[in-house]
Amino acid sequence: MSTQHIKYNVDNDGIAFVTWDVANSSVNIMNEVTVAEFFDVVNGAIDDENVKGLVINSAKRDFIAGGDLKWFLNYDKSKEDYFNNMMTTHQHMRKLETCGKPVVAAINGLAIGGGCEIALTCHHRIMSNNPKNRIGLVECSVGLFPGAGGTQRYLRMLGIQKTIQYITQSTKLTAEQALNEGLVDAVCDEKEDINALAKEWILTVGNSEQPWDNKRFKIKGTPVGIGQVSGVNEFFSVSNAMAYKTTHGNMPHIKNAISAIYHGASCSLDSALEVEARYFVDTLFSKETKNIIRSSFIFIGDASKGKSKPEGYDKVAYKKVGILGAGMMGAGIAYVSAKAGMDVVLKDVSLEGAEKGKSYTDQIETKKLQKGRTTEEKKQALLNKIHATDQVSDLADCDLVIEAVFENEKLKNTVTKETEAVIGKDVIYSSNTSTIPITKLAEASSKPDKYIGLHFFSPVDKMPLVEVIVGEKTSEETLAAAMDYVTQIRKVPIVVNDGRGFFTSRVFGKYVQEGIAMLSEGVPPAVIENVAKKIGMPVGPLAVTDEVNIQLILDVLSEDPDLTDHEIKLQKTITDIVTTHGRKGKKEGKGFYDYPANGKKTIWKGWSDIFPPQADFDEVEVGRRLLFAMVIDSYKCLDSGVLKEPKDADIGSILGLGFPIHTGGVMAYIDYVGKDEFASYAESLESKYGERFKLPESLKQRIKEANKRVFYKN
Repeated sequence: MSTQHIKYNVDNDGIAFVTWDVANSSVNIMNEVTVAEFFDVVNGAIDDENVKGLVINSAKRDFIAGGDLKWFLNYDKSKEDYFNNMMTTHQHMRKLETCGKPVVAAINGLAIGGGCEIALTCHHRIMSNNPKNRIGLVECSVGLFPGAGGTQRYLRMLGIQKTIQYITQSTKLTAEQALNEGLVDAVCDEKEDINALAKEWILTVGNSEQPWDNKRFKIKGTPVGIGQVSGVNEFFSVSNAMAYKTTHGNMPHIKNAISAIYHGASCSLDSALEVEARYFVDTLFSKETKNIIRSSFIFIGDASKGKSKPEGYDKVAYKKVGILGAGMMGAGIAYVSAKAGMDVVLKDVSLEGAEKGKSYTDQIETKKLQKGRTTEEKKQALLNKIHATDQVSDLADCDLVIEAVFENEKLKNTVTKETEAVIGKDVIYSSNTSTIPITKLAEASSKPDKYIGLHFFSPVDKMPLVEVIVGEKTSEETLAAAMDYVTQIRKVPIVVNDGRGFFTSRVFGKYVQEGIAMLSEGVPPAVIENVAKKIGMPVGPLAVTDEVNIQLILDVLSEDPDLTDHEIKLQKTITDIVTTHGRKGKKEGKGFYDYPANGKKTIWKGWSDIFPPQADFDEVEVGRRLLFAMVIDSYKCLDSGVLKEPKDADIGSILGLGFPIHTGGVMAYIDYVGKDEFASYAESLESKYGERFKLPESLKQRIKEANKRVFYKN
């Protein structure tokens, strides 16, 4: 049997080995071609009377890494065609598990998504036990849900509660966890021959019936039909309510997954698979899922691999990095650099301050140790990589220097000159500034071509985005090398040209400013905050301003020489909030919220006295003002050259600002709303609230000339 992606061999004992080995790929992925070839091979084995049983395995490090999301995204046929394809897949998988021959999955590495679903159709599953090996249905993490029988087979193996939990949370289980849950039947050591074990099971046990194909089988917790069992309907009601509380109805894949599980529970497996297929197709063709796949998987995935790096430059591997400033940002950068295997020199004005910064790594790793996620030896080895110091001379042999001192231009200039006096002439010097133009800071450098911005986000160990900011004199070689550092520490870089606030800080400012503006107009603060979360933002504009500090927002406005009339008015409002009413933020215990020492934060009740509440307001308008303010300013960043590509705006807004991922990001949002609706609504906001909602002429023209979508095909 001649195949390209699936190897096939029948041994002398009549055991057929069906081996996934997708050509020209480091992993086994499922798409129209590989799946068709797999079923051709499997069906040939089933029909061969000399074959006694089948072992499905992999020639690669991992078993099967799931579906090809680019294929999903670019599928250009009808929903009916896709549904028919899904039902054909179900028929093939049902033929596999009802063929009368025992089938074993020999699982190595990762078996996730569709790979897990193939394993579930097998009569016996053996999983190799390595700390990195995982099995699970992870489709919800990319805006889908299992569509090759995963919802229904999980349901019949795990019961309702764990099925909903594991699928909606995209849980990946270790070999031991999977064994305990019954998702695999045996675990073997990596040194054991997993294929020999699979063959032995076929020859000695050889069961070829799935539990759910036995007439006596009943789903755990639903013995007489789902609608007649006390507590089951109530559980689904609670699950739906909890899902809505988390997603606010913005994520159709979550709702559809729960619906497929609910309705599939009262059917035979064959009927349940049809139910799943219908919900899956509806999900796949939704604009939310298309956006999530495009932005979270393709755009962010490509960016994390450094695909925006300038061409023609060799990869730079960093061994030793110097960090200036051991505060929260510097300590976080030191941690992620050490985790990536680099030696780190963490310098502060005092040795005590530097040691305090180093203790941040100790705190993180101690928590991991308590949870069994590391060892004392690994923790100590990591700490040994960080050298705390107050001596600038210790930076002399660093490959890269990152300045993370206070956001003060004079201070930054001082440490630049001090550090450049001891480091090599070819060493890149970068600043973690969030607002001060890199070109301005580079004036203090003796080698501005080696000066670049690396804007991290707090907390550094958790936030994946890094803005790589190019000054007027920054060289392409410096940019390429800086991108290598960001990918080496496993962060996601976007390239941003210089400008006040760059991209994320600038656009973030529009979000918080619009929230404060609405408060000053009398929109109740609770409405502003709740609507923000309802539209998909992780935190309301008032709460996040408290976290950042209201005084800092005022300082940023005060330093901007080009304030609009709206911003000047807003500046006066914020000045009054800070000076007259003493509301500065969470740190001071008094901001838009009150922060009692031993209690939960609550919105300060005094706002209704300062800004009399409106009797009437439009929640849709509240939400759109927050999002439109960010979208319009993001386009201005693109239009002026601060951003190079729309996808960088989408990546940055999702990872840096928490922009609703179901919309695809700030640029994709225009297509999500619909180009004509977006233009019309922006015009209405402009007429009511002023110039800040006016669309640039280039965007109006782009909308006018667009066919269906302004930025992306799907």
